[in-house]
Amino acid sequence: MASRRQSPAPPKRSPLALKRADGDPLTRADIQYDVLNAIFSDKAAAFTDPYDSVDDAPKLCFRDLYIKAIMHSSKATKALKDKMSESLVFAEDFAMLGLLVNVGRINTTMSFFPEMKTAIRTYHPIPTLQRSSGNLQDAPRIKHILKLGLLENEATNPPSTPDEVLSRAKAGQIPATSIPNLLFVLSSHSSSVGTHFSQRFEFVDVFTRTEISSASRARAFLWLCFNYLENPGSASDDYDEEEKPNPFADPAKDSAPALINLTAEEAALENVDTPEEKELAEKLVANRDQIVKANAAIKVAVKESEKDITKPDDEEQSPAVEEPKAKGRKKAGRAAADKPEKPKRGGRGNAEKLRKEALKKGAKGSQSTTPRDGMSVDGDSSHVMPLPRVVGADSNDDSSTHSFRILGKDTEPKAGRAVRRYSPYPRSPQTGKPRVLRHVSPERTMLEHAWYIVNNTDPLMDSDDEGGDEYDRHDYVQRLKVVSRVTHLVQQSLESSDRPHDQHLPRTVEAAGS
Repeated sequence: MASRRQSPAPPKRSPLALKRADGDPLTRADIQYDVLNAIFSDKAAAFTDPYDSVDDAPKLCFRDLYIKAIMHSSKATKALKDKMSESLVFAEDFAMLGLLVNVGRINTTMSFFPEMKTAIRTYHPIPTLQRSSGNLQDAPRIKHILKLGLLENEATNPPSTPDEVLSRAKAGQIPATSIPNLLFVLSSHSSSVGTHFSQRFEFVDVFTRTEISSASRARAFLWLCFNYLENPGSASDDYDEEEKPNPFADPAKDSAPALINLTAEEAALENVDTPEEKELAEKLVANRDQIVKANAAIKVAVKESEKDITKPDDEEQSPAVEEPKAKGRKKAGRAAADKPEKPKRGGRGNAEKLRKEALKKGAKGSQSTTPRDGMSVDGDSSHVMPLPRVVGADSNDDSSTHSFRILGKDTEPKAGRAVRRYSPYPRSPQTGKPRVLRHVSPERTMLEHAWYIVNNTDPLMDSDDEGGDEYDRHDYVQRLKVVSRVTHLVQQSLESSDRPHDQHLPRTVEAAGS
């Protein structure tokens, strides 16, 4: 048995994805512009238009097919579509950049507009593809647009291998897939695609093998696209079916086009940047530098403004820390007590002083009224109960957050002296005159007050954090009266009868409600 001859060693390849430092422009040699120009300049109308449902729709060249695929993507913005429709030059430049992203030549960490602010991408001007004023966006967005540039019949299950694409073409589905998806598939299976050519050649070599002429690489690219989209070529086993001639094939052999090798001198003549493009690259880099410096200045200004805003807060907290030392100085303490002070954040000492003064004034003003006024729930003075204190209703408190306490030192003083009760709730600073608890006749009906509570109370908020007003206090008074009356009637019924109290409880509750 004859032994198979060993294949020659593959040529040394450069990495597919471009890697450049931030701010470095991408030259013609980087993007192999002559190959792109040859692909998009070919006017052979050989591709079926998948976006035109009319029978016998005119064929498209590769440039028009690829631009249509971008514009029909579900992720293409309206601004991008309008710009591509208005300017064919911009549409062609954007499509060339999209093709480089499509095959993996452009890394997804690259960005191409100078206003880019994120630090996870690098900015790169492309003077050759910036012939018009248009936003080339960045590589991740372009790739997302291409990924969703699928046909309607493959939105849920697009082909992912070259064999799947060929099987669809042999089954009569023309085109077999969308052009962006085909390029994703071919670049992912680059080595298997190269078996169509007589010499060792892979699909990604179209954009990297500089020793092969740009024109022959562009023709090989178009031949592959037509072979997989329109006609399976030699992979077809149906000899009765007439194959479509591939317009990009070698005319002499009717097969894949030949790849022309160049000498070093001939290769150096391709992909040469013009002086105008070099000058434009310098301007774009300078523009980017100005934008970066302006953004840095804005960040510094924002940080300084934040420091200025937070600085008074830090200064306000210092008196609260040094307050115990000031208590020993009687003269300084008396002088400070005579001057009105505003409550400061974190200063409990100032709030305590203001509260004591308010209680003294409130005690003097309440000597002319009975302690039960607005507080008693029945006729007996022994049942006097402090009412809830509502902060924020009639006081001069300007804060948007209202605190609420059930028991506290701010209740009505009894017999001219302050009543001190334990309160588990935090104290609220007094900023205005203390309000003497009094019964206020409601201006709302019960239905109006219930409607007000439903529309202005958060059911998920803790009741201790809710605000209130005089209507709330009146409602609490009415509720306390009912509870007190029920308790009084239950006690009377238990004292006047020896029967169990649970038999009299329904009558008692009914009497209390009446």
